[in-house]
Amino acid sequence: MLSEVKAEEYKSHTPRFNLPSSTLTGITGLNVIPNSRMDQMGTMRIGVSTSDPYVFTFLGFQVVEPLYVNIRQTSEVSSLNDSANRLYPGLDFKLRLIKEAAKRPELSIGANSAFGHQRTASEYLVLSKRKGSFDFTGGMAWGRLAGKGHIKNPLRAVSSHFNQSRNYNAEGAQNIDNWLTGKEIGFFGGIEYFTPLKGLSLKGEYGGYDYKPETTTNAGFNKPQPWSFGLNYKPWNYIDISIAAIGAEKIMAHLSIQDQIQKWPGRLSNNIDPPTLIYPRQNHAGSHEVTLNLNTYQSTGQQIGHQARLTANQTNIDNESIEISLNHKGLKGPNIQLIRHDIEKAVLYNQSSAEEIWHDINFLPNKTQTFHFKDVDLKNLTYRLILDNKVSLAEKDTGILYRSSAIIELEKTLPFGFRLGASPKVNIADNIGNIQSYRIPSSKPVRSNEDEFASNRFSIDQLYASWLHSLSQSTHINLSVGYLEEMFGGFGGEILYRPFGKTFAIGAEAWQVKKRDGNSSLAMQTTEQDRFTGYLNLFYELPNKSTTLFTKVGQYLAEDFGGTFGIKNNFQNGKTLEGFITATNQRDKDIFGGDNYLYGGVKFTLPFGNVPFVPKGSEARFTTAAFARDAGQTLNIPNKLYDVTEPISYRQLSRSWPDLLR
Repeated sequence: MLSEVKAEEYKSHTPRFNLPSSTLTGITGLNVIPNSRMDQMGTMRIGVSTSDPYVFTFLGFQVVEPLYVNIRQTSEVSSLNDSANRLYPGLDFKLRLIKEAAKRPELSIGANSAFGHQRTASEYLVLSKRKGSFDFTGGMAWGRLAGKGHIKNPLRAVSSHFNQSRNYNAEGAQNIDNWLTGKEIGFFGGIEYFTPLKGLSLKGEYGGYDYKPETTTNAGFNKPQPWSFGLNYKPWNYIDISIAAIGAEKIMAHLSIQDQIQKWPGRLSNNIDPPTLIYPRQNHAGSHEVTLNLNTYQSTGQQIGHQARLTANQTNIDNESIEISLNHKGLKGPNIQLIRHDIEKAVLYNQSSAEEIWHDINFLPNKTQTFHFKDVDLKNLTYRLILDNKVSLAEKDTGILYRSSAIIELEKTLPFGFRLGASPKVNIADNIGNIQSYRIPSSKPVRSNEDEFASNRFSIDQLYASWLHSLSQSTHINLSVGYLEEMFGGFGGEILYRPFGKTFAIGAEAWQVKKRDGNSSLAMQTTEQDRFTGYLNLFYELPNKSTTLFTKVGQYLAEDFGGTFGIKNNFQNGKTLEGFITATNQRDKDIFGGDNYLYGGVKFTLPFGNVPFVPKGSEARFTTAAFARDAGQTLNIPNKLYDVTEPISYRQLSRSWPDLLR
C-alpha cells in the first residue's frame, strides 16, 4: 500500500493510478517497452512470462528509490512442454534521472541485459507523464528495442565506436563496450489507461523487438508486427496478471508477485518491556556513568532508553545527568549525556518525547574504561540461527540453480576485546551436484568447486578468533585467524576510519588464506593453495537516507585485480537490501566459448528473531548471483568493521532514536 505522502503525490496526477507493473522481461513498463516508473523502495518482484519463442523468469529489486535492478533468465523453447534449447541470462537496470512534477515528465535511462548475453541486449532513454487516468510513455532505444531502426545513431558523431554493428547471436558477454552502439536507433511509445475497475489497466504500445536474430536462425519463424495491445489486472497489489497480443501473430502471458521487503513481519526483538522508572528518586551510591554493550537483536535507541532508566534508578538522588558509553563487540562509540529530568517527564508524565530529548543530549568522546575482570560474564554465549539461501538465474549452461543451508552462529566475548566464533552448518538442499559436468574445470578453483562443499552435509562454516579494538572513537581494527568462511581459512586484518557524525568511511584489509577441502570431514582440511587478497574500501552514506554506496579496489581471491561497486539499504527492524557488480582482469570461460568477466548480484536479509522459540537476532539470508565462479570473489569474513560500527554510528542513533521510550 502506498504511504500517505506518495498516495497524495500520485493522486494529483491520476485518480485511478495503480502501482507499476512489469513488462515481458520483468522491468517496469508496458507490454514489451519500458516506462520511466519506479516501484516503492524495497520492492521485490518475482515472475514469469512467455511469448514465442521465449520464456522469461525474473527477479527484480527496487534497491534504492531511483534504481531498479532486474535479474533475468531467457529460455528459448520450441514449446512450453519442452526443455530449453538455449539460455540467455541478463542483468537489467533502470535509473531515474528526473522525478515527475506537475509540468515535467519523469525521465529514466536503462538497459536490458546490461550485463549478460547479447541476444536480448538494449539501452534506452524514456519519458513518462500522467494525465488523469492515462500514463503516456515515449522514448528511444539502442539494440534490440530499437527494432528496425528509424534514424542513424546520433552518437556516431561523437565517436566511430558507437557506429559498430551489434551481433545478437555472439557468445561473448554483453558489457559496457556494447552500450549505445549500433548503426541505427529506434523510437517507441505507448499509453496505459487505468480503468474505473479497480486493479485493471489497458496497455497499448508501438515499438519493440525486430526479431531479426530469430528469423536468421529459424527461417520458419513468424515475426510479429511492432505493436501490442493488452491488459494488466491486479486482484491485489502484490499480484499482476497480464495478457497481450504482440502484433497479430504472438500472444504474451505474464504473472508476477511483488511486495516490499520492509513489510516482512519478522523484525528485531523490540517487543522487550522497558524497566520501571522509580519515582520519587531514591538515594543510591551508583554511578551516573555506565557502559552499555549493545546487542545485535535490539535497536540502539531502545537499548539506550532502557539503560537510562536503570541508571536513573541506581544513581544518587542529586545527579541530574546520565552518561552512557556505547560499545559494540568491543568497539567504542560516543558517550551520550542525557538530562535525567527529560527522561522522567517523558516516562512518568508523558510531557516530553524522544525527539525533544534528542535536542537536549550531548555527544562526548568515549572515555577509556578501566578493565575489571570481574565485570566479564564468562558464561555469556550469544547464538542465532541463519537460514542461508542462494539462487541463480544468470547461467548460460543450465537452468535455475539453488542452494539452501542452515547455520548456527555462536560467538563468545572474552576480556580485552577478544572474541571466539563458531558456525556449524547443515547443507539442506541444492541442485548443483552435476555442475562440474558442464563447466570448464579449474586447476586452482576459488568457488568453481562449490558442489563439493554443498555435498558435505555437515561442515564448519566458520571457526575463528578475533580481536576487535578501537584505536580512537573513529578508528577501529579487526584481526582474525581461523576458518574465516566456508571455503577458506587463514589470517589477516582490517582497519576502518569512520568519523562519528560524518557520511564517509575509508578502510583497508589484507588476508593470507588457504583453500579448504570440501570433500574432507566437516571441510576442516586445507589444500596447498595459498592466496593473498586485499582491498581498499570506501563507503558513503547518502545524507538523511538509510542508503550506503560502497566500493572496493584490490586483489581478489583468484589473484585477479579489479573493483566492486555496490549499494546497500539498511531498513528499520534489521532488513537489508544490497546490489553489487564486480569487474576484474580475469574472466570465467563458459562451454560456448564466451567470457564472463563481470560478477554481480543482489543480497537481502529478513530477520525473524521475534518468532517464538527462535534465537534472538536470527535471520534469513538470500543471494541472487551466479554459482561457482572464480573471478571477482571476495572473502566472507566475520565481524566486518563497517557492519560492526553501524549500531554506534550517528546514522543508526538518529534513525533508531524514536525507540528510546519503547
